[in-house]
Amino acid sequence: MSIELEYALEHKNDPAVLCCRMEGGNEITHHNLEDPAIFPDLIDTGLLNTDGCLTIAQVLGATLKETSDSLTPLTPAIVDNIQDPDAAEEAPAEEAAPAEAAAPAVAVPAGTQVTFGGGVVKLYIAEGKDIAIEFPV
Repeated sequence: MSIELEYALEHKNDPAVLCCRMEGGNEITHHNLEDPAIFPDLIDTGLLNTDGCLTIAQVLGATLKETSDSLTPLTPAIVDNIQDPDAAEEAPAEEAAPAEAAAPAVAVPAGTQVTFGGGVVKLYIAEGKDIAIEFPV
């Protein structure tokens, strides 16, 4: 699951791993990065190896060279324009200046329940037509 910018900046020295498939030639943002909290379990089971992996601070704003799948560790071999971590520390102050828009109010039809908890969105729709669901959260 992708992470929020604030969380990415808190974990700027953690390994950078893609959360989902990403097309080459695109800029890497916090939306493309996996939550570092799940890495220990993935490493223990052999599903992930972060040796030689760039940090989150190094990849934010960089460009992915080639299309890569989810859980791909971001290494210098597949990332162009690797960022200077010292410059990344100055960037949050500049990015924080514009006020973030509040999430728009959503009209929820009768019989619909939306709950958030533990990083999971649970959506129950009793009855519906033209249902549109968008993620991530």
